[in-house]
Amino acid sequence: MEELTLSRKKLESLTNDELMKLADEYMLDIPSSLNRNFIIGELLDYAEELEASAQADLDLSYVEYEDEDGEDDDKDIQLPKSYNETKISAILRDPAWVYAFWDISEADLQSFYDSESFSNLNLHVSFFDSEDSDVQTDTIDLMVSMEDRNQYILLSSPKKHFILSLEACYTGKGNMTLARSKRISVPTGNETLRSALPGREMDFPPLVRLSGMEPILRRQYLDHREMFSESNS
Repeated sequence: MEELTLSRKKLESLTNDELMKLADEYMLDIPSSLNRNFIIGELLDYAEELEASAQADLDLSYVEYEDEDGEDDDKDIQLPKSYNETKISAILRDPAWVYAFWDISEADLQSFYDSESFSNLNLHVSFFDSEDSDVQTDTIDLMVSMEDRNQYILLSSPKKHFILSLEACYTGKGNMTLARSKRISVPTGNETLRSALPGREMDFPPLVRLSGMEPILRRQYLDHREMFSESNS
């Protein structure tokens, strides 16, 4: 099929049979009994539609992503740094560590900067004895900076159910909860491991010793002993 370059002058120079042949070539359903002027009009309308469609394709804009070295790489697509929503979530890496990540809306950030009594942001971990309990029986508090958006937390409490909260701390006003995670339950297994705490002497069964759990608990205690109370040592 030849490129469609139609004009009224060109079409008017064609015979009726040539017009119908051209319509068939471009798959236009035009009755042969149609008035000549209407046939020419249908062909011109079709030509205008194709021209508009071609121009729309030219007007499309494409977003190109560049690596730090300036080279284009359509595979290196980055997510936005913020979704402008204050929320916090947590994922267990293993029974001892939880990965917390959060976002803060621009409105909340501005309110912190505008407040003379704002002190800092805080991660608050509330532990519970069961999935249904509303009474926290143990807590962990970690101060984070305004720029932080993620943090690994060592779960030093033997409690197996917790909720993670993002708090704004104010001088003389206490803490205000900005967002909470869902309640998370730490999976449990061997009874000996459920009662084991880093730094505590335990009589591990031979198979547990072979697993390497004892040196892991000892290393966690030595590297993060500030996270454990004296009663756990």
